[in-house]
Amino acid sequence: MAAMIITALVCGGCVGCFLISYFKAKGIYDEYMEYVDKEEYGLKDFIPIGLWLSEKNGLVERLPMSVRTALARHKNQVYQKILEIRGPKDAEFYSYIHSGYRLAAAVVAGAGASLMGVIMAAQGDGANGLLLSGIAVAAIVGVPFLVDSSLNGDIEARRQKIQMEFPEFVNKLTLLVNAGMTISKAWEKIINENKKQHILYEEMRYALMEIKAGKPEAVAYEEFARRCHVKEVTKFVSVIIMNLKRGGSEVVPVLQAQGNECWEMRKNAARQLGEQASTKILIPMMIMFLGIVLIVSTPAVLSMTAGM
Repeated sequence: MAAMIITALVCGGCVGCFLISYFKAKGIYDEYMEYVDKEEYGLKDFIPIGLWLSEKNGLVERLPMSVRTALARHKNQVYQKILEIRGPKDAEFYSYIHSGYRLAAAVVAGAGASLMGVIMAAQGDGANGLLLSGIAVAAIVGVPFLVDSSLNGDIEARRQKIQMEFPEFVNKLTLLVNAGMTISKAWEKIINENKKQHILYEEMRYALMEIKAGKPEAVAYEEFARRCHVKEVTKFVSVIIMNLKRGGSEVVPVLQAQGNECWEMRKNAARQLGEQASTKILIPMMIMFLGIVLIVSTPAVLSMTAGM
């Protein structure tokens, strides 16, 4: 009886929160949802729930100052990750969407687990009902942080894409500078001739737009390196800035050496991707192996059982 009461209370809280926020948020955030990709955000239809909840600061303001400080620090770290992934132009929008998505995922997970807990308790399985109710409460608290941690994988994938494409760009730039072009003109020519939809060229295009808008070249290149957040790009930008300050023809051999280092970086990145792929393949291979073992051994086990 006690298990049924507890699971019912937890379910009432979780499902009630879901339903109230769903109807309160209905139709308010439609203009934002038009720009959200369903494939990227699987729970797109529930994001308005999280957006509505994220705008209710009453609960947060009641927390101790140390907890609020820790949450504010964590929120800033999440924003910095989104800034790297999305860029300064779209960071504010996607930070807002992410704040709704993380809460929506928590509410949906909590409501689903609590409902299962009530069903289990109603069927007489009070222990599992309480367990699922505990999972529901843990989901409300922990799922937002799990969603935040998923940004690390996006950042890693983004940096790997830059690492794979960057050596080719350095080689093109070196050839053009060696042919007599300035770095800024070579930079612009590479962008104009590029047909790829790639994050590296998007960042390069953004830097070029800033230069044309009046920002000093050195500052634009430094910000480009910060947005890419790849060690080799930072080193490359330092070479360019040094050339802008000092001038001279020695920049070409330095760029050639930098290009060789970048190709080594690309080889290492490709090797890491290959190792990750082989690890992912290992799991289905093990499952197939176990299936084959079961198929082969089952008749023998059955015959031995029949003989006994």
